[in-house]
Amino acid sequence: MDCSRTRDLLPDYSVEILDVRTHREVDAHLQSCADCREELRVMDSVMSLVESHGALEPPVGLFNGVRNRIESGDFVRQRPAWWAVFLTKPARVGAMGLAMGAVVLGLVMPTGPSSQVHVPLPLNPDAGVSSVASGELGNSIRQHAMSSSEGPLADRVAWEAMAQLATLKAAADEAATPPQPDVRRGVE
Repeated sequence: MDCSRTRDLLPDYSVEILDVRTHREVDAHLQSCADCREELRVMDSVMSLVESHGALEPPVGLFNGVRNRIESGDFVRQRPAWWAVFLTKPARVGAMGLAMGAVVLGLVMPTGPSSQVHVPLPLNPDAGVSSVASGELGNSIRQHAMSSSEGPLADRVAWEAMAQLATLKAAADEAATPPQPDVRRGVE
């Protein structure tokens, strides 16, 4: 048996509550280990001190003396800390009321002007099929601008969509105009 296991069992060994086999193992270890024997000797001496002085009675008038001193006011009360006022129930109720009032005020008050963005789109209703595509793209741009106008990339996406719309409109206008005769070669 090693020393750490023996030291764990020494209290039970000293009051003889170990089983027979374990008692023999601890006894065999104590015969061969001087440190564990010294530990047992110190433990026994401490227990004898506790047994001899543990049953002391307090003086007869101790309780009445303390009680009489408290009732006579023979002591100076210390002033409470400045922050102790926040621990009182009225202060806590007031703080909770102010917090709830701030929450309600934040929910009720308007936040300012509407954040909806109107994106003007230059559409040509006489352009035919391309105006249908442009109208759908314009609706997509408007919907995107309204739904994500407060996002960090919303302006860039909307401007890119408008540039795409302008490119589609320019291509539709170019396709709708008749070809011009080339006057340099003389060919019509």
